[in-house]
Amino acid sequence: MDKKNIKTLTIILSIAITISVAIPSIYLLTLSTTGHLLFTDSKNRISVIPNNPQRIISMAPSITEILYELEVEDRLVGATDYCNYPAEASQKTSVGGFSTPNLEVIASLNPDLIIAATYEAEKVQQLSSMGVPVIIILAYSLDDIINNIGIIGGLVNATAKATEVTSDLKNRMNAITSKTSTLNESDKIKCYFEVWETPIVAGGGTFINDMIQKAGGVNIFADQTLEWPAVSNEVVISRNPEAIFITEHSAPWYSMSVCERTGYNAIDACKNNRIYVCNDDVYLRPGPRIIDALGEMTQYLHPNL
Repeated sequence: MDKKNIKTLTIILSIAITISVAIPSIYLLTLSTTGHLLFTDSKNRISVIPNNPQRIISMAPSITEILYELEVEDRLVGATDYCNYPAEASQKTSVGGFSTPNLEVIASLNPDLIIAATYEAEKVQQLSSMGVPVIIILAYSLDDIINNIGIIGGLVNATAKATEVTSDLKNRMNAITSKTSTLNESDKIKCYFEVWETPIVAGGGTFINDMIQKAGGVNIFADQTLEWPAVSNEVVISRNPEAIFITEHSAPWYSMSVCERTGYNAIDACKNNRIYVCNDDVYLRPGPRIIDALGEMTQYLHPNL
């Protein structure tokens, strides 16, 4: 379907009442005369997409991991430079990054669907101008991540596999939270998640914040409305975390180790050697490995559980 027809259908059908199907947070209206679907994404953008897309481009590592988990990688024709899991993903044609898309390569791949996991209006407009539907799938909690796998499964006609994957992830998550939910407030560990030494930390609107809560922790920066705010060392010291999580990829580039920072020797996390180095790809990608991260974080915070 060319760009003009897609635009026309979107305008005409955006006033239609969408039909909710048995996939979380997804609204689809089948267009029987065209074999396409009307889809509302995480930014409430309406797109006309193929009923069963065959040439998909992933603009995020998490999307790539989900497509492999759903066993539809044969339809993945392009992925970003950062899509490195599973290992075979790095063999897919590179389309650059979401902020630096190679439009010429993307056009040459003749995609019928582009899926992204972040939103930048300018980049989305660039991609959409090629006449290909671009959908945005966002997550602010672990439940969102699991639900999104179901959504993408519905989009790529892999609902049976998506149901299997999401059920497993929910069961594993519930097995963990059934234990951490019994903790008294006084037993929960004050902590924060740091992605750079500024420090830049996970705020209250992130799935990392939700992970900390589900792991039996208290994010000392849950009051920050920005997703990834920069905070001062003085504030960290004053809030006295009992544990600190840092990322594996950033740590080697730090000017000094966390506990060598001025004043950090007074922090409980440093006194008790509770600085935990985490694999960025597992913890920071809203994909199917996120429950692995939850399990590891729970073990760090509450080894006795």
